[in-house]
Amino acid sequence: MSQNSADTRSNGGTIVGPETTPAVRRKLSTTAADLMAERDGLLPVWVRAPKAGTEFYSGQTRATLYSWAAQGFIRSVSIRPKGQVKGIRCFLLSSILDFIAKAEASANAEAEGGK
Repeated sequence: MSQNSADTRSNGGTIVGPETTPAVRRKLSTTAADLMAERDGLLPVWVRAPKAGTEFYSGQTRATLYSWAAQGFIRSVSIRPKGQVKGIRCFLLSSILDFIAKAEASANAEAEGGK
């Protein structure tokens, strides 16, 4: 007897459909659904600066991300509980990618104008 990939068998041999599994029954909360809608395909909305090396999606170093944020080129936010000294800084990935695209377009325009 072949088993459908969507079906699973419990110990009793009864076929259990995917609609009865907890993962399928569970609905996303409104906020989780909103967050998923903000994503650009498989890219995250916010990223953290790498401790070492380059950031995975943009290829930029920690120092570059902090510099660009300080100059207002990209968006960032510090998440820190009230009264705490330390927190985390998140960078809006779309603003990083937009800034890189604008820099590329500017460089291409200068190269075209110089010919």
